[in-house]
Amino acid sequence: MNSEIYTLATTIALVFIAELGDKTMISTAIFAVQTRRFLAVFLASILGFTLANVISVVAGFIVRQALDLSIVQLVAALLFIVVGLWMLLWDRDHVDEKAKYGITACFLAVFLSEMGDKTQLAVFSSVILHGLPLVTLTGGIVGYALANLIGLIIARVASKKVKWSQVKKYAALVMITIGVWIALSVLVD
Repeated sequence: MNSEIYTLATTIALVFIAELGDKTMISTAIFAVQTRRFLAVFLASILGFTLANVISVVAGFIVRQALDLSIVQLVAALLFIVVGLWMLLWDRDHVDEKAKYGITACFLAVFLSEMGDKTQLAVFSSVILHGLPLVTLTGGIVGYALANLIGLIIARVASKKVKWSQVKKYAALVMITIGVWIALSVLVD
């Protein structure tokens, strides 16, 4: 097998497995249910992942040394908590106006959550190991997209079978829990 195909396949598999059930997969599904803009949230999530991993591929080592990743992770944690609280207090009569903020929040949450995350480090390591940055980035994006597509399909089916008020409340609590979990993991380390 040639090195490009091997690198692509291993990166897809690695990122796909790492993202299954990950906080970004869960938050992408929650944002999609919250905004009811599944495709837009899916694309915003992929864009957030891509941007975070372009940074990793292009300047991963420099960025990791220049930034205090615990501060970035605390900002991400705060964003999850704020979005969770916003969802609890959200006025459903303004769905279209609020949806764009949910899509932007999804992009920011994914982007910030991926900074220093295991998948970003896996993409960075794969570039160092194989020396194929574009192939590695493509594999990471495909693996991420596949994992999140599964999450979105599950979220869409579940949202049709459960009352919106229940989905909203539990989704908000999950977002707050993820934010608290990220903050605690940063503060305890």
